[in-house]
Amino acid sequence: MERRNSAGEGVAVRTGYDQRLGMGRALPRKPDQDLDDDPAMMVQEQIARIKFLAGKTPIAGKGILDLGCGTGFNTAYLMSKLDANQVLGVDISQTAVEFARKTYPFGSFLEGDISSPILDCGRKMWDLILCCEVIEHVPAPLALLDTVHRHLDGAGVAFISTPNRPVFSLNYEPSPVNHTHIKEYTLTEFRDMLQAKFSKVEIWGQRFSNPQHFAMQQGIVLRNIADYRLLGEWYWKNSVRRIWKTLRLEPLRRLCGGGLRYGHRDFTFVNPVTQDSVWLCALVGK
Repeated sequence: MERRNSAGEGVAVRTGYDQRLGMGRALPRKPDQDLDDDPAMMVQEQIARIKFLAGKTPIAGKGILDLGCGTGFNTAYLMSKLDANQVLGVDISQTAVEFARKTYPFGSFLEGDISSPILDCGRKMWDLILCCEVIEHVPAPLALLDTVHRHLDGAGVAFISTPNRPVFSLNYEPSPVNHTHIKEYTLTEFRDMLQAKFSKVEIWGQRFSNPQHFAMQQGIVLRNIADYRLLGEWYWKNSVRRIWKTLRLEPLRRLCGGGLRYGHRDFTFVNPVTQDSVWLCALVGK
């Protein structure tokens, strides 16, 4: 099956997730060590969000539902670093849930479709719901927001984040950054979806503190767009990517200290959302 992208090119329809752990999802490289120091940049992006959230609403003693929990490191961080009382992680990927259960045996993880209307993890019982970097992966985003709404306590808060398409992917569709993104959203699109389901909506932008990090990120997106136009969906095959990156001398440049590297301390959160906000982060309530 094929659809047209923003440039009018034919592309394969994406599935929203990849059972290969390292493809399209945050995977700690050193899960048995302090997550604050983990070298995986996608992990650091999420830790920055959790720390931002902890500054906006209490975490200690709370019951938290993590929808689209991926590899489960949110649970480890929320419980060990921020004293959450209970965290239940739910994800559709069998391999991700298996990894989470093995790596964080003290946590609770469930394999399930978070967009399903029959998913029941305890209706109206959760103080806090996380749904970070997930809504862009699902074919039915409003159904996912229904899941958030029916599980959230009346006085609870949900934290929902997603890439800011005009910045994260330079408005190119499908995403040249992550092959499991079905649809990325603009600020207006994201706000409209949330306001259709929730009465309280506050959206912040997650941006790099260092302009050099932002410039490098934007340059990488431009390069990814060129690569994707050349290679199509072949670009996402591990063997093809390795060969292509080797031809471009990327491994050598990284060995010599080049390339984009950042940690959770390299982000700030701004309201209103700025034009250099790479991600959108929403606090919502009933």
